[in-house]
Amino acid sequence: MLSGRLWPAHPHPYRDELLSSWLVRIAHANGLKVQTFCAQEFGNDYQIWNRDIDRLAPVWLIETISRKTGTPLKRAWNTTLLGYEGRLYDNYHAAGQLRWILPLQIYHRKRKGFGLQFCPVCLAEDVEPYYRRSWRVALYTFCPNHDVMLLDRCQNCGNSVIFHRIELGRPNLINPMSFTSCWACGYDLRSSPSKPVEKWNDRTFQSWRKALHLIEKGAIGRSSFDYSKLAVVHQFCALIVSIRLAPKLMLYLAEKTNQPFSPVKQGRFPFEQRAISERHYVLGLAWWLIGYWPIRLRMAWFHKAVRYNVLGKDFVTAPEWYISEINGLLEKTSGVNIPGKAGGAVLE
Repeated sequence: MLSGRLWPAHPHPYRDELLSSWLVRIAHANGLKVQTFCAQEFGNDYQIWNRDIDRLAPVWLIETISRKTGTPLKRAWNTTLLGYEGRLYDNYHAAGQLRWILPLQIYHRKRKGFGLQFCPVCLAEDVEPYYRRSWRVALYTFCPNHDVMLLDRCQNCGNSVIFHRIELGRPNLINPMSFTSCWACGYDLRSSPSKPVEKWNDRTFQSWRKALHLIEKGAIGRSSFDYSKLAVVHQFCALIVSIRLAPKLMLYLAEKTNQPFSPVKQGRFPFEQRAISERHYVLGLAWWLIGYWPIRLRMAWFHKAVRYNVLGKDFVTAPEWYISEINGLLEKTSGVNIPGKAGGAVLE
């Protein structure tokens, strides 16, 4: 056991660092493998890595790490996904899908999903590589700092990112730089080819990029940014991919934005479980649709790409400004009111 009030090496979390990333760095800083460190400090009776600790961190774990590193308790909690409550999603719940949070789909210590993304340029530039909390957010499909697409798997073998498993079966490996290696094949994730983001509409991507920066800095809810906008973008994403609710919407938006029509995988599963390429494509259309609010939505309704009665489908926490617009479309259904092209506002 490492004695003392503080661990001999007690690094604090970097900005936007994930709890799991921080914990692995702490173990390496103390010269121990991750599994050995956790067994010594927390005991074999406490299982840590059989769960998504970034989402389901037990209180005792956060309190211990906070105390042993001299990190304020609030700061320690903010390395978890719980810090997004009331911002990206409304109310935290341990089971089920949280809005915008990518699931790991853990099954017997293995991950069937690709819920941890990464930017190879960020990892390569870090003096000490670490994994960001924002990389667990489905809204993130590209890095707002380097304007390259994020990756969600090893480009060599196709396995998901599970950095705490890198040392398993390698008894002599205690190397902090191995943090960036693929746990399955050893490929250095920093060497992954980076693909520049295709910005087909400057205003759309400027608005999207601004939101990503705010999430990364933890500023949503404490700035002029209206985070209820993200809830509406999520609703649009759900409608765009739904053949049942809005079969014409994706084709309409693709034509309006001069984007190639790209059918997505069909099925009633959460947006967060879609491939990163699908999420990026759909998110681009959704961000364009919410631009110049509410003119583009009115035009989509007028051209019968979407019906007013599905715009609020399963959207129990819709903001008042959105509900007001839906009600306005309801009033227009009996008339022939062509929406104007002037007066639209960009929500920031």
